Amino acid sequence: MQSVAVLFGGKSCENEISVLTGVFVLNLLDREKYTPLPVYLHTDGNTYYSEQMTNLDIFKKGDFSRTQRVFFENGRLYAFLPKKNRVKEIAKIDVALNCCHGGWGEGGGMAALMERNGIPFASPDIASSAVFMDKSLTKTVMRGLGVPTVDCIRANEKDYEKRGAFLLKSIAARLKYPVVVKPAHLGSSIGIALAQNEEEAKRAIENAFALDDRVIIEKYLKDKRDVNCAAYLRNGEICVSEAEEAYGAGIYSFEDKYVNRETGVKSSGRRAVSGELREKIRAYTKTVYKRMNLKGIVRMDFLVHEDKAYLCEVNTVPGSLAYYLFCERICEARTLFSELIDEALETASANGKQIPTTGILKTVKWSRK
Repeated sequence: MQSVAVLFGGKSCENEISVLTGVFVLNLLDREKYTPLPVYLHTDGNTYYSEQMTNLDIFKKGDFSRTQRVFFENGRLYAFLPKKNRVKEIAKIDVALNCCHGGWGEGGGMAALMERNGIPFASPDIASSAVFMDKSLTKTVMRGLGVPTVDCIRANEKDYEKRGAFLLKSIAARLKYPVVVKPAHLGSSIGIALAQNEEEAKRAIENAFALDDRVIIEKYLKDKRDVNCAAYLRNGEICVSEAEEAYGAGIYSFEDKYVNRETGVKSSGRRAVSGELREKIRAYTKTVYKRMNLKGIVRMDFLVHEDKAYLCEVNTVPGSLAYYLFCERICEARTLFSELIDEALETASANGKQIPTTGILKTVKWSRK
């Protein structure tokens, strides 16, 4: 059987959300095809492994005394044995699935670690992970791809300290109130606030800077709708989900994404988008997935306003890996995750390339005098 390392946790404010996704995936992997390897990245910087980490109670109690501290080397997972002053190989990893939300784990760090170890990765690569972890950079890339995004003003903390009053005037003149303030690098809607006037905008910006060194301020679209659409590779072809409306009024909050929805049940409140708008959103999703050479399941969040769709965010590690956009029942997610892993294995095999050498060292003559 193939060994599948499920990577979750991370040094991020989204650590607990990642635990929910990781444990969810671990419990749905097909045990007849794969041997799951739960690998948890703690907020203290250590990495832990235990076959028992398919149970949420370990994380609720915060007791890792019966787990092993581990590390990756040359495509294998090793455990530290401090009492014996040595290490022990746990398994050779055939493929890894990233379930780390936010921070280093989602922003390309985990992809880099797997690439360095030669481990096939059923998730996006370093470059695309880094791009889509930055909301400001995402807008720049989308402009190049011809995908609409909501008008915004970008700000960094140092400039705000010097020219904060000018920024607030620019918001009023260019965007008009109300506006939405977002930390540039945080996911799961953490730190997002709606500001109705200058005083609220100032407070929201300063709160966002407490979480991130860059923020974006977007024009608020009244009576907008939040729509999700996802894609992944199946047999080399891009499979795009239906475009589904998430929740209605206000801004799409952390609670909407996780407390109200990520409970293991497909929400009956989700409505499919139809007609020309459906085709447009699905086409944008496919374009981004293809042009950015994405891998794994990627969810794209859109805002729909006056029958126009704006891409809001690209989630390279979506909550519960967005099974709810492809499956009516949880049990169907087992097949979805199997397809995801098999595709990663096939792609890794097909793309295996030798690293060229220059031979330059043979021509160098050097002596110590």
